[in-house]
Amino acid sequence: METHEGWIMDRNEAQAALGAVNDARARLAQTMHCPPWRHAAFGAVVAVLIAANALPRSMFAPLFVISMATTISLVRSDRRRTGTFVNGWRRGRTLPLSGGLFVVLLALIFMARRGQATAFLTPQGAVAIALAFAIGTAASVLWQRVYLAELRSGAGA
Repeated sequence: METHEGWIMDRNEAQAALGAVNDARARLAQTMHCPPWRHAAFGAVVAVLIAANALPRSMFAPLFVISMATTISLVRSDRRRTGTFVNGWRRGRTLPLSGGLFVVLLALIFMARRGQATAFLTPQGAVAIALAFAIGTAASVLWQRVYLAELRSGAGA
């Protein structure tokens, strides 16, 4: 038996608690499937952030505000739909994916800003925006797959 701050847990209670955690993980894995629009919405948020850097400076603040407001809406939507929101920077198998996406997005920002001395969208900026949408959407789908696999492996499935 182990004691912890005045309470005692025996082996059976510990196994029951672990079983409850695994059951919760399995239930979460069943409800965490995002609809396709959710992945596309994340891709759009990423594309708008890149557009904020590709378009004239006067567009940065409004586009940044739009991307942040959309992010807040997605968090609220996730919480309504699944009862939770899972942060992309959580520890686990998804962290390298989130870090890799961050590095790619930094590269796209530099690409979008290249030749931005003009008052218009440059070809590099347009390509960076399109790539950001495609990469953001694909990363969201991949992130979900990795996260669900992690939940299932932790749940003993």
